[in-house]
Amino acid sequence: MPRTKSPASAGTRQRLSDAALDLFHLRGYNGTSVQDIVAAAGAPKGTFYNHFASKEDLALDSVARYSAAMGLEMLDEKQGGTPLERITGHLGYITGLGDTMGDRGCLLGNFATEIPAHSDVLRNAVDAGFGRWVAALATAIEQARAAGELHGDEPATDLAGFVVSSYEGAAARAKASGDPAALREFFTITTTRILT
Repeated sequence: MPRTKSPASAGTRQRLSDAALDLFHLRGYNGTSVQDIVAAAGAPKGTFYNHFASKEDLALDSVARYSAAMGLEMLDEKQGGTPLERITGHLGYITGLGDTMGDRGCLLGNFATEIPAHSDVLRNAVDAGFGRWVAALATAIEQARAAGELHGDEPATDLAGFVVSSYEGAAARAKASGDPAALREFFTITTTRILT
């Protein structure tokens, strides 16, 4: 019979998960140790391995949580609004994801620059996160074209990939400068010049 976790144990896991996401986003994978995470979570180091098999396992949890918070559901036609309104709303959301974007960048982009040689499983998780984003955006672009809101004949997946890559570049610039101006520039140019 499987053991059920006590509320205290579940709370410790959540604190570790929250602390890891915050620290990985701020310092990166290589700049964050298990000791940093348990200290930030206020948990004894020995309890870490009761909840996560490794730092890599916790990083996978952070990628999943971050990806789930990127607002991809905003692109879904079930949300209402025209396809272009949904795309613009989503891009507005990701360029203003809290006050941390100016100095932290995008967790997926940050991990992508430091993980590939270290961990295939984490690299694949980050790549899958980008893939889901491109697919959701491409679907919305196709819907916007069908509605006559967008023009152009390049494959929707290529255009979506370009937008995601452009966002990642803007997020990296914002992180380097500590100023979200590059994200505002990305939003303005993308919505007024690229997605037309």
